[in-house]
Amino acid sequence: MSLVATRPVTRKWGPGTAAIVRLLIGARTPLTQVAIASTVGVTQPRASQVLKQLMEANAVALATNGYRGKRARLLDLYAQRSRPHLVEPETHWYSTRPLISQARRIVDTARGGGVAIAFSADLAPDLLVPWRHPTLAVVYASDHLSLETAGLVPAEGRADASVLLRRTSDPTLVTVSASWPAIIDRIPMADPVQQWWDLLDLGGEDRREAADRLRRSILDRSIEVAR
Repeated sequence: MSLVATRPVTRKWGPGTAAIVRLLIGARTPLTQVAIASTVGVTQPRASQVLKQLMEANAVALATNGYRGKRARLLDLYAQRSRPHLVEPETHWYSTRPLISQARRIVDTARGGGVAIAFSADLAPDLLVPWRHPTLAVVYASDHLSLETAGLVPAEGRADASVLLRRTSDPTLVTVSASWPAIIDRIPMADPVQQWWDLLDLGGEDRREAADRLRRSILDRSIEVAR
């Protein structure tokens, strides 16, 4: 069962709030409200509102030089209240090629079409914190992307797919902060926090174990930036 199906009903975050939380989790030093708003692309009043809500949830502390996120608490809230902002339902694709080969073909196709993309679970977490042979890749894309050009064919559903394509209007889902690796082995990476969420959402015992490993790496900052 996916994480989405088991969560209690709560008010879900918009893309701006989710992006602020990802930024605070990754930040190595306190951030000012001005820096948060500028980095995420929201207004300062909106950033102030989000920070106030996070402080009330005991997820952010105010330091002398800015705001510091309480990473474990922020991750718990992210699991409960975040959803990737998609402009259409995800589509399912399949190829018999090795998953890393599929990914590189998708990267070439996206580059040729000027589409920004980022890879998430299963493939991206395995590149960050190796865990097992990945069988699936979630791909976030900023615009329409024809995966037939990359040699994939439509699949009937998640169970038959090797790639889940998610078109999003949220530019922060296809970028990553300076705290985390942006590209590994030519593969553009989604934020590790979103990778963690996707592992839980996809479900399965192996993925839960991988999510635990990735969470620990996020919390203790053992993910290397330079690869």
